[in-house]
Amino acid sequence: MEENTNSTKRSKIVSKIVLIAMALLVVALIFFLFRNVILEILKYTKANDEEGLKEFMRSTGWIGYIAVVIIEALEMVVVFIPAEFIQIPAGLSFNFFLAILLCDLGVCLGASIIYFLVHHLKVNNEFIEKSQRKIKTLATKRKGQSTQILMYFLFVTPIIPFGAICYFASSKKISYRRYILTCATGVIPSIVTSIIMGTSLKYFLAENLSVWGLVGIIVGLGVLLFIGMFFLGRKFLFGGKKLKGTPHSVWSVIAGFLFGFYVNANSRWKVVADSNYNKLCNLSGPKLYLANHLSPNDTYHIYRAVDPSRPALVGNKYFMRFRFVRFFMSRLGFVTKMLYNPDIEAVKKMIKYRNDETSIMMFPEARLSLDGTTNPLTNGTAALVKKLKMNVVLIEISGNYFARSKVRKSKRRVPVTIKIKKIIEPSELETIEVNALEQIIKENLSHDDSEYALTVNYRNKNKAENLDKVLYYCPHCHKEFEMKASGNSLECSCGFKLELDNHYQFSENDYGIKTIHDYYELIKDHEREEIKNSGDEIISQEVLVKKISFVDKKLDLYGTGVTKITKEGFSFSGEVSGNKVSFSYTLDYLQALPFSINEEYECYYNNELYYFYPKDNRASCTKVALIYDLLQEEKHEN
Repeated sequence: MEENTNSTKRSKIVSKIVLIAMALLVVALIFFLFRNVILEILKYTKANDEEGLKEFMRSTGWIGYIAVVIIEALEMVVVFIPAEFIQIPAGLSFNFFLAILLCDLGVCLGASIIYFLVHHLKVNNEFIEKSQRKIKTLATKRKGQSTQILMYFLFVTPIIPFGAICYFASSKKISYRRYILTCATGVIPSIVTSIIMGTSLKYFLAENLSVWGLVGIIVGLGVLLFIGMFFLGRKFLFGGKKLKGTPHSVWSVIAGFLFGFYVNANSRWKVVADSNYNKLCNLSGPKLYLANHLSPNDTYHIYRAVDPSRPALVGNKYFMRFRFVRFFMSRLGFVTKMLYNPDIEAVKKMIKYRNDETSIMMFPEARLSLDGTTNPLTNGTAALVKKLKMNVVLIEISGNYFARSKVRKSKRRVPVTIKIKKIIEPSELETIEVNALEQIIKENLSHDDSEYALTVNYRNKNKAENLDKVLYYCPHCHKEFEMKASGNSLECSCGFKLELDNHYQFSENDYGIKTIHDYYELIKDHEREEIKNSGDEIISQEVLVKKISFVDKKLDLYGTGVTKITKEGFSFSGEVSGNKVSFSYTLDYLQALPFSINEEYECYYNNELYYFYPKDNRASCTKVALIYDLLQEEKHEN
C-alpha cells in the first residue's frame, strides 16, 4: 500500500515537472522567435512600406510558421496557458488568413497529441483533473447531448482552455476523425477573434488606429463571441426555454462573467482545497449553501467556488426594482425575500428548487457586516434548513470585508479566501434537533475579518474611508458624530486621533481599541448604557418617507412622519402621498432594521417597503439600527 502511495506521489511530481518545463519552453519560443519579428513588422507598418514588409516576411523562412504551430500545440498540452498567448502575436506577425491557418494547424497537432496521451496511454494528472471539473459537471447535467455538441459550445466559451476541452473529449468514446474535425472547426471563432485583436494591436502601435478604435474592436469581438456562445448554449445545451428562469439557464454563465469583471477589480480569491472541499466536489444531490456575509462580492465568490453547481440565490426583494438587475435575476431563478418578514412564497420557491434537484445559496444574517464580524442569524434559519432536507454546506468567507464592504470598497485587489467549514448530509440532518442545528450553523459561520487582516499587507491609502459613519462615537470626549475620516486616520473635533496600519490595526491608544470590531464593541457598550438610563422611548426622529415601487422608481411615493424605537419595538406614524400611515412592530416580529450608511433605514409593512430618511442627521441611521439590534440582543439574553 505504501509502495503504491509513493509511486503515485512520484508520478504527480514527474507530471508537474514535465508541464512546467513545457510551459517554460512555450515562453522561451515566443520570446526568442517573435521578439525581433514583431519589432520589424511594426517598423515596416509604421512606414507604410508594404513591399519591405512582404520581403521581410519571406526572409523569415519556415521557422516562424513552424513556431506558431508548435507553440499552439504545446499550449494545449500544458492546459493552463491561454491560447491567446500565441494567437495574438500570430495576428501581429502574419497575414490574417495565414495566421488563422497556422493557429488551427497548431490546435490540430495539440489535439492529436492529447488524444494519443489520453485515449491510448491513459495519461492524467492533477492539473488536468482541476481544469476538467467544470466540464465534467456540465456534461453530467447535459446527458442528452453528444460530446461533439458540448465541445462546440466549450470552444466558444472564453473561460475554458482548449487543452482542457480536448483532454475531456479524448477520454470519451469518440472516434479520432470526429474528434479532430470538431477541434479544427470549433476553435475557428475563438482563433479569428484573437487574430483580429493581434492585427488591430499592430495597427494601433503603428499609429494607424486610434485607442477608441482598438477598444471598439475588442469590445465588439467579445460581444459577438458571447452572442454565439449564448445562442449555441441556449439551443443545444441549456434546454432552450425550458430552463429559462432557473439558475441552469445560459444566462447564469453570462451574468457570472459580467459580474466577475466588477468583482475581480477589487478582490482575488482562492479556495482552501482540503478534505471538506474534496467531499463537496464529490457530493451528489442539491445543496443548501450557507455563508457569512461580509460583502456584496460574496455571491460571486461562492458561485466561483462551487461552480458549476449553479445555486439559486435567496436575496432582498428590493433589488428587483432595478430593470437591469430584474432582467438578469428573473432569468437566473432569483428567490425574492422580504427581509425580516415572514415570506411563505420564498419558502415555497425554495422547496420547488429542492424538488427539481437545484441547489440554493443563502446568507442567514440577511445583511452585510458593519465591523467585519458575523451578525446574528435570522430567526427560523435552523427550522427552514431542517424543512428543506438538503445537503447543507457551511462556508466561511475571509477578506471580503476589506475588499468591498457595506462601508467602503478597496482601491486595490484584496486577497479573499473561501473555506468549506462543514457539510451536513440529509441523513445526519434528520438526527439533529433544531436548537442544536442553530448552534452548529452559528459556530461555523462565526467570523472576525480583523483576524484574517493580520495575514495580509494592505497598502490602501484610504483605509478609514466612511468609517466615521460607523464609528461615530468618540471615547475621549464622549460626543457623537464628531469623528472625521481622512486617508488612514480617524480624528475627533476634540483632537482624539487613531491611525490604521497595513493590517487594519489601530495605533496604540488609552481605550484598548485595536481593530474596527473593538471600536464598534466600545460604541455598543456606550449605547447599552444609554438604553439602560432611558425611559420606555429610546429614540424618536422626524423622517422623510419613501414607499418603494418594485416596478418603476418613478412610481415611488413620498411623505413625512415620525419613527420611534421603544423597549417594545419600532413604530412609524405619518403621511405618504397624502394618506395617513401608521404601524408598529414588536421585537418578536421585526428582527432588525436594515439600513444604508449615511442615508436611510427601512422595513416592510403590508408587503410594501418603506425607507426612512432622518431629517436632522443622516449619519444617525447607524445609531438607530444599532439600538434596535441591542434591544434584540437584550431580549434574547432574557
